[in-house]
Amino acid sequence: MIHCPLRRTALSLIIAFPGVALAEESTDPLALPEVKVSASKQDTTAFDTPSALSVVDGKEVDTYRYENLGEIAQRSPNVYFTGFTPNTPQLTIRGLGFSDDESDSTSSSVFIDGIPTVGMSLGQPFDLEQVEILRGPQSTLYGQNSMGGVVALRSRDPGFTAGGHAQFEYGSNRRRRAEVSGDIPLTDNTALRAVVGGEKSDGFIDNHDLNDKGGDWKSRFARLKLLHLDDAGGEWRLGLHHMQNHGGNDYFSSRDLASKHESENTMSGRNNIEYTLLSGEYRRELANNRKLVVLLGGGESKWSYWVPTSAFGGSTGFDSRTSQFSLESRLSGVDGDFDWMVGGFASHIKRKAPYLFDMSPYYTTDTTAEVDGNTVAAFGELGWRFMPDWRAAMALRVEHNRREMDWTADVADITGYLTPGNFRIDGLKVRDTVALPRFTLEYQPNEQNFAWLTLARGYKASGFNVYAYNPNSAGESYDPEYGNYVELGYRVRDLEKRWELQSILFYTRLRDQQVVTLGLADQSLTANAGKSHNQGLELSATLRPLDSLALHAYAAWLEAEYDTYIDDNGNDYAGKQFANAPRNSQGLSATWTPDDHWSLGLSVSRQAKSYLYPDDQYTNDAYTLVDANASYRVQNWTFGVYGKNLGNAEYFTRASQGLFIAGAPRTLGVSVGVDF
Repeated sequence: MIHCPLRRTALSLIIAFPGVALAEESTDPLALPEVKVSASKQDTTAFDTPSALSVVDGKEVDTYRYENLGEIAQRSPNVYFTGFTPNTPQLTIRGLGFSDDESDSTSSSVFIDGIPTVGMSLGQPFDLEQVEILRGPQSTLYGQNSMGGVVALRSRDPGFTAGGHAQFEYGSNRRRRAEVSGDIPLTDNTALRAVVGGEKSDGFIDNHDLNDKGGDWKSRFARLKLLHLDDAGGEWRLGLHHMQNHGGNDYFSSRDLASKHESENTMSGRNNIEYTLLSGEYRRELANNRKLVVLLGGGESKWSYWVPTSAFGGSTGFDSRTSQFSLESRLSGVDGDFDWMVGGFASHIKRKAPYLFDMSPYYTTDTTAEVDGNTVAAFGELGWRFMPDWRAAMALRVEHNRREMDWTADVADITGYLTPGNFRIDGLKVRDTVALPRFTLEYQPNEQNFAWLTLARGYKASGFNVYAYNPNSAGESYDPEYGNYVELGYRVRDLEKRWELQSILFYTRLRDQQVVTLGLADQSLTANAGKSHNQGLELSATLRPLDSLALHAYAAWLEAEYDTYIDDNGNDYAGKQFANAPRNSQGLSATWTPDDHWSLGLSVSRQAKSYLYPDDQYTNDAYTLVDANASYRVQNWTFGVYGKNLGNAEYFTRASQGLFIAGAPRTLGVSVGVDF
């Protein structure tokens, strides 16, 4: 396959914006509001969640106009991304996940309203209440297991007061965006929220042969969400989510041209992504301190990706399709000093991954992988408050995964690099049954201090390399990946909740890490690294010295290295940092609201030098992003300006065969919003 600033951390998430339903306002204007999170499907606040957690408020996504998960990631501690295009980022959390788009198993999971979906197909997020990023293995907090972490997007709930909001924006590269949302009460207990919008842009690639539109895009998005409160105390949420983003694919250039966001391709290529998702959620508090949560949903995503023929001298791309359906249920309760939770999860996923690489007359590979998989899991947790300040919890997840792949290939070659012929593999199967224990020890002597120690077993399911050219590589499945994980965390805040500090130490010992290597003729090869690890430190702080001013800062360090790994080309990777895993990152931000009319924000984040994927002989130099926004509100109108990457920092998201994909340059924009 052609491999072709401060974010709100678990401490800093405590700054809420007006209209965020999860925030509990304090009577003290200087206090930091408590923010509830959905990470455990319980009424948990960010402060007492025993996990490394960052939360980005949906209002912040809007005001800074962060276009995709990649832009959110690179402004978060130890979270980064790699990607073919700006709108299809592949997240890496603490160094894990850089090659996930090559396999049918992934290191991290992405959820919309609790339903798992394909993260790369999300395009531009819209109308979000908040984004939660959990780092480290997750086996019981969400139904779908994840080795690296979880990204959970929660859309805004309908309101029971009729009203709406319209937002219009214009920015760099002729970016035009319009979004209209409205709340419609249907009864005293039922309300509907509707969102519809679209965006057009010429993109940020200058190509005079293509009238500077080789990387253009246009998108449409919509959501309908129903909230019903029944007479028994149950909450019903039904959502229909849809997004389309169609555009060019003029992103591969030499390093010199890419650094200037220029291209000499004679064709624009194609990059079309879309998804449709149906989500359903039921929550209810039962008698005797019991709580029930049921999640049911599914959807389909499509990605049509074709590189310009002029980039590599041949036609290369695919039209892939992925569908997934899932059911999750959990029941929890409290009995004296004991609390407990039991749950189950089932999922069916189907993926069709064709791939054409036509370098005629030298060689041509035309492959198609069709993967069909099922996952079933049972999980539970038993907690014991054995002393007033101490709680111990033992959790266990038992999971069974089954994958089956049919693979065909038509290979022609005169170079001697590939094996020509017509190949077919039917019914290649892998099966895993694993037990994933998790132990957590919590210490909370008062509302100002919270500490935890977590020991956990992580797991990434065995699977297939869906873009392999060679029948030997295609027929060799990935072994399951395992990790032994330890995390030590501490949060502290003052009595008035005006400042908070957090520190987290973590270490993961990985065995059989799934990786992708490149062979002759850029073949995608299947491999498992023998041993590897990630370890690091994450610090964050937040302070509200004035009622009108909120300050945040974070610093993160990461060592994510191979310990024992020699690839098929004989390269020894021992001691080398994973691709797209900066060794450190820092961030600082401020939000100032001097009165009811004005709001100003400033964010600075920095990423250290890192290797690029998949050609990791190339590096991404360290860079700093500076973002800012200002808005003025009068009556029901809001006028705003925003800027991203104001210093026009140079960075790249991928490198292959001497060609590079550049990150977004300086972006400026203005907006007008009106409430009705």
